[in-house]
Parts: sequence; C-alpha cells; structure tokens
Amino acid sequence: MDTEEEKALKERHHHWQIRLIVAIVMLTLSFVGLIVSDLWRDGAWLYWRVMVGIFALLSLFLSWYLRHKKQILSPATIWHELVQWFGLILAVYLVAIFVNTGLIGRFEAGLVALTLLALNTFITGIYVEGTFLVIGLLLGLFAAGAALLAEYLYTVMLPITIAVGVLLVWIVRKKHSHK
Repeated sequence: MDTEEEKALKERHHHWQIRLIVAIVMLTLSFVGLIVSDLWRDGAWLYWRVMVGIFALLSLFLSWYLRHKKQILSPATIWHELVQWFGLILAVYLVAIFVNTGLIGRFEAGLVALTLLALNTFITGIYVEGTFLVIGLLLGLFAAGAALLAEYLYTVMLPITIAVGVLLVWIVRKKHSHK
C-alpha cells in the first residue's frame, strides 16, 4: 500500500508527464507547420490559423488540469487565459481581413499568424506555465527561419527543434527530481 508521500510523488510525476506531452505535441505541430509553410506556401495561412485554435485548447487544457490538481499557483485565472487566447483569435481574424482585401498575401499572413501565436504562447509561458515560454521562443525562431533561411530551413530548424525538446525533457526531469 502506498503512503501519502508516495502518492503525492506519483501525482507530481504525472503532472510533469502531462506538461511534457503537451509540449511535445506543440513542438511536433510547430515543426510540421514549418514543413507545410515550405512545401505549400499558401497552406501556411490555413495551417497557422488552425494551430491558433489547437494551441489555445492545449494551453487551456493544461492550465485547467494543473489548477484542478492544485499544481499551478498563478495570478492569472482561467478567464484571463481565455480572454488572452480570444484576443489572439481576433488578431488573426484581423489579418484575415487584410488577406481578403488583398493587402497581404497568404504566405505573409501565415508568417504573421505564426508570429502572433509565438508571442501569445510566450506570454502564456510568462504568466501560466513555463514550458510555453520555450515553445513561444521556438515559434519565433521558426517565423524568423521561414522568412530568412528558406534554403536552409530544415538544416537549421530540425536540430533546434530537437534541442528544445531535449531541453524541455531536461527541465521537467530536473524539476521533478527536486520535488
């Protein structure tokens, strides 16, 4: 029979597993987005718009889960997060208006949506869950890479993505071992 301390340790381990799973899903979707952006330039606009919703759901799920289990003590409430993600959706809608009126192209709009998603994810990392901070930075690197390093995109970004994944695993393991 498990003692209370062993149960608490298992519970904390499970919380870090959930954090890691959400982070790896986000990293994978981000790298797939790079590939989509490179191979199907007009598809970047659709892909990153969809990712805004998926990232919002993943972020809100993780935040709810950690709050539900009392593992997160953040000054931001779930309502603050909802409003933050809703603001991002409105900003992307505004970009859609620019696309529909011909002010910017679909590829450029995809980069703008990616940049907005990077910023929102980064801010979520500051106020809610630190793993999102790293993912937001990576998304920003992806946006810069897609704009500046088109020829060497995979050569540069694949190792960076793997390094960020390894960094997140290391952070999770380090935090888990200290608790």
